[in-house]
Amino acid sequence: MKNIKAIFINAHERTVTEIEIPNTLHAIYETIGCDVIEIINLGEKHLLIVDEEGRLKEQTVGFKLHEMPGIAGNALVVCHDEDGNFTDVQAPCVLFDICVDFLDLKKNPLPPPTCTFT
Repeated sequence: MKNIKAIFINAHERTVTEIEIPNTLHAIYETIGCDVIEIINLGEKHLLIVDEEGRLKEQTVGFKLHEMPGIAGNALVVCHDEDGNFTDVQAPCVLFDICVDFLDLKKNPLPPPTCTFT
């Protein structure tokens, strides 16, 4: 399997770095530290991959990206092609580095997740 370039937002170490990882779900799960992912569209073919169950776990760290709600745990930024496959990130790492605010969820916990039924 081909490797892809991604931006790794490591909330535990409070770093934002460009990495290369295998383009597999197993590698993504292992890198983020989760069992289920959620994909958030950032626009311009960029995706933020986060732990779907992050708020259900007792995470002590997280981050905010611009005006988005807080995210519990780590994340990856990648791009996608026309078929929806993950591809190399196109934006420079520094762009995300200056936009990420790390959170101490012990001092300022995120609100619990909400669930609505229609």
